[in-house]
Amino acid sequence: MVLIPEPKGEIKGFITSLECPITYPLKDIVNVYWELWEIEQSYGELKQGQLNNQAVLRSQKVEGIYQELWGILISYNLVRLEMKRMAESHDVEPLRISFINALRLIQDEFLWCSGRTPGTIPKKLQNLRENGKRLILPKKRKRKPFPRQVLYKAPRYPHKKRAAHC
Repeated sequence: MVLIPEPKGEIKGFITSLECPITYPLKDIVNVYWELWEIEQSYGELKQGQLNNQAVLRSQKVEGIYQELWGILISYNLVRLEMKRMAESHDVEPLRISFINALRLIQDEFLWCSGRTPGTIPKKLQNLRENGKRLILPKKRKRKPFPRQVLYKAPRYPHKKRAAHC
């Protein structure tokens, strides 16, 4: 079961490309859009953070491409799982752990573990989770209680007033 976050405040309107949105309950439409937003954020993290905005598929055969894609998705989920465990060990929400920084920390730890004996891995994982404390992001600030306003922008060039002709 997927837990969908509840939007803060009252939803006063909704823009959609559905042909007949009135036939669907607003709550169902909002839930679907929340799920899509979560998926889009995950794709963004995967493409920008994990893959550094580069195409990394090198295989020339379909089977190899599938294998590479599965490897990327598995590694993404492993980073997310470790972020969840870091958050649990520090009593914060998993969304308060920085994905990019967690990814870099995990990559560094795996490089250090590559030459070690397998028996040291559990201790390394424990140290990794303890180091996750420095990856905790600050709590989000609450929105301002008053609406935003457009500030007056002074013109770039001063202009002279014309003298009135009599």
